[in-house]
Amino acid sequence: MRFHSDGPSIPDSLLEKSDARSVVFLCGAGVSLSSGMPTFFQLTKDVISFFDPPADSEIMAAFQPWLREENKDYIANAHQSAANVPLDQIFNLLHLEYGKDEVNALVTERLSIRQEGNDFGSQHALIKRISSSQSGVPQIVTTNFDRLFELGENGEHLKRHVPPAFPDLNFGANIEGITYLHGRLVDVASESHPYVLSSADFGRAYLSEGWATNFIRHLLERYTVVLVGYQAEDPPVKYLLQGLNHDGKYDRSRLYAFDLGSSEKIEAKWRDRGVTAIAFSAFSELWKSMEAWADRADDPRKWCASIIAKSQQDPKGLAPHERGQVAHVLRTVQGAKLFSEADPAPHPEWVCVMDANIRSTTLSSGYGDDAGTFDPKAAYGLDDDVSGALEDGRKHGIGNHNLLVWANKDETPSDFYRVMGCFEALPKRLGHLIPWISKSIDSPMLAWWAIQQSRLHPQLRQAIEGQVANPEILSERARHIWNLILEYHRAPRNLQRIDDWSALKKRIKVEGWTAGVLREFRRVSTPRLEIKSPRGLRQSRPPCLPWDKVNFDSLGQWEVVFLEWYREDLYIPDDLLSQVLGILEDQLTIASGLLGDIGTVYFRTPTLYPNREVNGKEHITKAAKALPCFVQLFDRLAATQPKLAHAHVTAWPVSDKFFFRKLKLYAFSKVDVFDADYVAEQVLLLDQDTFWDRDVVRELLFLMADRWGQFSEVGRNKLTDRILTGPDQRPNGSDEEFPRLRDEFAARYGRYLELQGCELAVVRSERLAEMIKGISGWNDGWVASVVTNWGSRIGSISVDKNPDVILSLPVNEIVSRAMEEHSSDFGSFTEKRPFAGLVKLKPRKALSSLTVEGKQGNYPEVFWSSMINDLQANISPRLRRVFLHRVARLPNSVTAELSHTLGRWLEKSLLTALEFDDDLGWTVYDHIVDGIFSGDEEAAQSSIGEISYGGNVILRSRRTIDHAINGPVGMCMKALFHTVPRDTQAAVARIPDHIKSRVERLFLAPGEGSDHAVSIASSQLNWLMFVDPAWTKERLIPMLDFEHPAAEPAWNGFLHSGPLPSQPLIEMIKPLLFSLFPWVEGGSWDRDLSRVAAEWLGDMRVFHPNEPSGLSGGEMRSVLRAMSDDTRNSFISWLGHIGRISDNGWEQHVIPLINGDWPKERRFLTTASMSAWFGLLVDTGDHFPAVYEAVKKFLVAVDTDDLQLYQLIDEGDNQKPIAVLFPETTLDFLNRVIPPVVLRLPYELPEALAHIVEVNPDLTSDPRYLRLIDLVERS
Repeated sequence: MRFHSDGPSIPDSLLEKSDARSVVFLCGAGVSLSSGMPTFFQLTKDVISFFDPPADSEIMAAFQPWLREENKDYIANAHQSAANVPLDQIFNLLHLEYGKDEVNALVTERLSIRQEGNDFGSQHALIKRISSSQSGVPQIVTTNFDRLFELGENGEHLKRHVPPAFPDLNFGANIEGITYLHGRLVDVASESHPYVLSSADFGRAYLSEGWATNFIRHLLERYTVVLVGYQAEDPPVKYLLQGLNHDGKYDRSRLYAFDLGSSEKIEAKWRDRGVTAIAFSAFSELWKSMEAWADRADDPRKWCASIIAKSQQDPKGLAPHERGQVAHVLRTVQGAKLFSEADPAPHPEWVCVMDANIRSTTLSSGYGDDAGTFDPKAAYGLDDDVSGALEDGRKHGIGNHNLLVWANKDETPSDFYRVMGCFEALPKRLGHLIPWISKSIDSPMLAWWAIQQSRLHPQLRQAIEGQVANPEILSERARHIWNLILEYHRAPRNLQRIDDWSALKKRIKVEGWTAGVLREFRRVSTPRLEIKSPRGLRQSRPPCLPWDKVNFDSLGQWEVVFLEWYREDLYIPDDLLSQVLGILEDQLTIASGLLGDIGTVYFRTPTLYPNREVNGKEHITKAAKALPCFVQLFDRLAATQPKLAHAHVTAWPVSDKFFFRKLKLYAFSKVDVFDADYVAEQVLLLDQDTFWDRDVVRELLFLMADRWGQFSEVGRNKLTDRILTGPDQRPNGSDEEFPRLRDEFAARYGRYLELQGCELAVVRSERLAEMIKGISGWNDGWVASVVTNWGSRIGSISVDKNPDVILSLPVNEIVSRAMEEHSSDFGSFTEKRPFAGLVKLKPRKALSSLTVEGKQGNYPEVFWSSMINDLQANISPRLRRVFLHRVARLPNSVTAELSHTLGRWLEKSLLTALEFDDDLGWTVYDHIVDGIFSGDEEAAQSSIGEISYGGNVILRSRRTIDHAINGPVGMCMKALFHTVPRDTQAAVARIPDHIKSRVERLFLAPGEGSDHAVSIASSQLNWLMFVDPAWTKERLIPMLDFEHPAAEPAWNGFLHSGPLPSQPLIEMIKPLLFSLFPWVEGGSWDRDLSRVAAEWLGDMRVFHPNEPSGLSGGEMRSVLRAMSDDTRNSFISWLGHIGRISDNGWEQHVIPLINGDWPKERRFLTTASMSAWFGLLVDTGDHFPAVYEAVKKFLVAVDTDDLQLYQLIDEGDNQKPIAVLFPETTLDFLNRVIPPVVLRLPYELPEALAHIVEVNPDLTSDPRYLRLIDLVERS
């Protein structure tokens, strides 16, 4: 957890031990620096300066290297260089030359100088507060001689312990007070100055007499110790900790150290000391965090309450480290309890922070009303989340901590493992969170979250059910939606349903259709809800609206599913048809109710006439797929038992718009089941909504057409009158438009019957003809569309580009009428776009209408876009020329407004225009570019919007190729490259000057357009270097220089160019490639292109070793050192990919690189690298032992929660587990990565060891096996 955004990340366990008052601070010289005390180097320098030994003395020879480094920086001055004589040994030389008492007296004098200032002793005061015992007394051990810990209130009354009179911790003494491990500063006038200062002093304290070592060993047995003010190379640390950890088996969870530097470097420096290192970036940040820690230590409960108070805010408005503080609190039982009981209750959206699957998902984008981008990592992420997960990261055990699942610190409930019982118990921490979640269900975002879950724990589900049942908590709509979500979570999931159907079929085969089988059939065929994550922006962004404004789509994708696994091979005997049909009728009723409950508006069932007037493939929902099965059974029943079929149909409610309305009209067509006059009577009884329901128009018209001759004359006349009356006006319909729409639909229905040979009474036929005459642009083709089953239209809005409504209008009326028609048709799922149809059918007329409007200063963007986008390629040369001239004469302001449309057109059609008329084509191109340049910066802006959350914009670079390909200038640049003549494809053929001049002009585009031009051009560097190397070297290569203003877009485009660049290009830019890290990792790009760069460099080393276009082993090693830990670990995954896809890749490429090139510094042995190496190893197949032999030197003991050890025992794809195939290698791996002391044993370890000794029993006596099995037996 971090107290501040740039502060050190302090382990939860250390903070919790501090709260429990069981932490002791071991403080070094660094603590006293700000109070004016010298470093060990400065103290040595002062003493030598006083005694002024001869220049050729042994003392000066030993100290001279330190003086040469003095002016470099603080680190150099304090750092124990491998080439330098240790300072404690120099003090030993001083003691021998000038006397121990004299030297130590001078040390006393130097340390006794009182410094004044506000900061004097302030850091010591903080440590005293943090280290206080339950009695409020500081618990401090220091190797400093100064008495700064004795400053402040009651400082003079603190217990002081000086060597050798230390508290006997082995016999229960406490450590309260100040323990001066190396001696306490005495008065200047004292006769004796007993300090541990020289190497001889250290040898006695830590080795020969060992009293300091013994004291620290007993201290660590009882307390958790924190080192502050030390570096790993400091003599006290070196003597003490290397001695304690001489066998590498010390428990690192009891000893922590703060140190300056990056995490990976600090971790490596302290690992062999048996210490958990805590990195910080600056001393100011360290002490700022220490001050906050002291505030917490003064009253942990008060601090916890202040953090929980933050949780009442929307987490999106907090910084990642602030969300991390809340997460820290939630990792404890007490914190979860206080969080759950807080009043006011925490903001419901904190569940998105707790759920790692929500906060770690990728960003989502939306369009239209949901336009925008949402990044859940920015909105909900924690400061310690993995920023860039490795490819297939979950497989390799890399992920973020999920606060809603069992964690290592959670206790295992005593009733967790049992054969009987209702459900498993939850750990107390998770149990405390359930009341808060259930009490927060009045927020729609909790419903959104619940839908995202594959399961809800039974206890959580019961708690929510209890809240839903309370009439005072939720609105009616909220209760309705929550009941549906609970119903969804109670139902068996898809896999179980498959198993149920399979079991049912087997049971029928054995038992036949018994009463029990019928009951089981009813159970497995019961409809259920299926809810998936919503689409678009809503996929990762929860709704933030009140319940009355939240629709179902904003929560998820809702669907009703049943009979999804029914097949025709499930034969049903004729004598059981009625019973099975009755069961399915009940299920359709349930499904209909569910569809109504989820607010289904657009629901299309499949046509019941699949071979009649069908156009296109039909797309239907899962719920509707049950209908053909039902119809097949009904057809059989109607053919064998018509009276029973009649009885069934009579009970079907025609008011059900989802299933039975269509089924009933279909059933009425059965001549053997229903009398014609009865059918006519029933049809006439239909209300207006049913009669004119577009979803049943095929069944209605087919029924009337098929049985028209069977109806009585009275029945036919009544049906005709009903049709010619037309539909009622829709509630929100236009009064002006209604008469036209009513007559149009009536005419379509009536004319269809006539065209099918159905004779209408003369007067009624004349009335229909008169009605048709009054409909502008009438076409009998409209009639067929009434009953044609348009597959592409099912379940979606289609676009009707029929231009009939404007086809015959004068050109000066077209645009205004087309604008009126630019809307959805009455009662349909069709958007009318007649102008687009006119462009395709009569392009000259469409262009003329726009020309007329242009003379009035009107340039409608939507119609010009249609003119540009929908114009066919096969138009006449004359019209093409007119069109190009019209575009070339568009005002600059219009061109700027149409910049994206025109940019896309240029990208697609510039080459065609040039082939038609070269001069005119370039005139059009230049005019479009002029228009873009004349507009403001928005004209050149990419269509990719900003990423934001909580109203705050997330700063992401817009200087990327992703933005370029969606920007007009980028499109213009791509258009230019498309026009390079074919004969220029040969090597060194040169690009024509008139193209290069236009390319260079785009580099000067306004706003972000210039960056887009550079990105597109750089993405073509390989090809450009091939066809025109001289120009490329002069104009483009310089942009790759890291100091060039266009370096960022240039590299972004270049790194998107695909595989490894060509050999000549690599040789030219090799110095830049070699220095690409760490520069490339500083870009705020959407895509982590540093991995692409790493793979390029890896490719140069693996496949072109020691070539001019390749890398040597030393160069590869330098590159790997310069990479960040994340990139280096992704490179390990790439090595695994090379090993898998290349012939003999492991032996020929991967193993040699690991053995020869991989940097061997311990700072690269990080926990994250362990996960990456393990991910590589488990995919090596038969090469596991050989690759492990190369990798093992880079493996260290880590917390095994970071490794997915189950892969060692996994039998996926019927393969033998790794532990079985390679028992001894697996044993060595486990022994290497599992530390001597583990807080919680890996649960896979017992099974892995069992596999190992089963295959190779001789390993039962192996020391490695004995150590590991001892851990298992003691756990």
